[in-house]
Amino acid sequence: MTTTSDQFLIDGKSFVTETGDDSATVVRTSTGAALTQTEIEEAGEHYDSDLKQINYAKIFNLKFGSNFISKLGASSEWMAKAITDRKYKNAFKKATNKNSANVSSIEPETSSVFATATNNTDSNGASTLNRGGSVLRYPLNEDVKSYDYLKVCAYRYKPREFSQADDKTNRLTGDYQIGDLETQRKTGNHTVWLPMEPQGLAESNSVSWDQGELNPLDAALANISGATIKGAGKGGDEAIKNMVNATGQAFNDAKAAADDDTISAFFAAQAVGNQGIFQRATGQAVNNNLELLFKGPQLRSFNYNFRFTPRDEAESNEIRKIIKFFKKSIAPERGKAAIFLKSPHIFKLKYYYKNGQQHPFLNKIKTCACTNFSVQYAPDGSYMTYNDGSMTSYTVSLAFGELNPIYADDIIESSNDMSF
Repeated sequence: MTTTSDQFLIDGKSFVTETGDDSATVVRTSTGAALTQTEIEEAGEHYDSDLKQINYAKIFNLKFGSNFISKLGASSEWMAKAITDRKYKNAFKKATNKNSANVSSIEPETSSVFATATNNTDSNGASTLNRGGSVLRYPLNEDVKSYDYLKVCAYRYKPREFSQADDKTNRLTGDYQIGDLETQRKTGNHTVWLPMEPQGLAESNSVSWDQGELNPLDAALANISGATIKGAGKGGDEAIKNMVNATGQAFNDAKAAADDDTISAFFAAQAVGNQGIFQRATGQAVNNNLELLFKGPQLRSFNYNFRFTPRDEAESNEIRKIIKFFKKSIAPERGKAAIFLKSPHIFKLKYYYKNGQQHPFLNKIKTCACTNFSVQYAPDGSYMTYNDGSMTSYTVSLAFGELNPIYADDIIESSNDMSF
């Protein structure tokens, strides 16, 4: 049973807690203080557009000991305060009705359950940023304007199963399930929000067809083989009987269509493997009944080119993290003793409309692999940096390929989106 608390305010934001037996969810509500577009963008899938609320964080330790809270849709800055500011913990304890004396000491800012906001370094120059999961985005807009974004999430690759799913569908032919992917989320930075890139907003659906030929005599021979196989289940005598009947019918059909000399010339050409003999002898060509035959679906690919131009130190650091996020995600991992290599991460791409939902007029994308990633550190043709060494501009090119093809049942014509 879940109990919802009364609404309370912290630093101008309104919240409630939804408390179960051993955990609670901190929910950012819009009734007390309206949600900002920045909050919605940061929250991603944790934003509920129907209820106009965000699941900000999960309190998994109702004794409020060390590292009692983990990040959901909240910003890294908010999480830093939730961990280190006593008034946050006291508000949570009161809302969850756990206002007991078991208050622990304030946790350090580098707690493993949130990403710090500053880019500190230790005495050796190494980053003291938390290694836990976080969300990256460019540009770093801190206003309430409405934007559309491309969301890219990285997940550990897990081989598909050969068994059937609960709905009796073959797991090898469908896309990865979101619930399964959540358990495969990349450690460290796992999500990037990027601006819409006009040239990348395109899709191309194609299937493979190839020419096929079947002349009448081959068709007759196929009929003979089929008749023989059909009778095999009833014993040898039945198979021979069916073959004789089919052969006789095929021969009669051939005699009705051509004279004996033409048929003799055809089989002579077949015997020596030279079709020119038949053409020389009869002045004819066999009607091969040429037809375009379906071979199978083809996989789609998506290509993007982003230009990053940092406007301040914070944005420079964010761009560096985004570049390293992709470099890390597409690199294979070495197994034990480096004998085998594990597959790189896979990605979910989704176009988000300004209301925080799937864009209604842009296509959906199945789970992808990143097949190419490149960075140009001096795209303007000259070497330029800011005082701290950050480049004044970057261009990043990304190529993604879907792991599974599009099938007819993936396209829902009655839906209110563009579908796959």
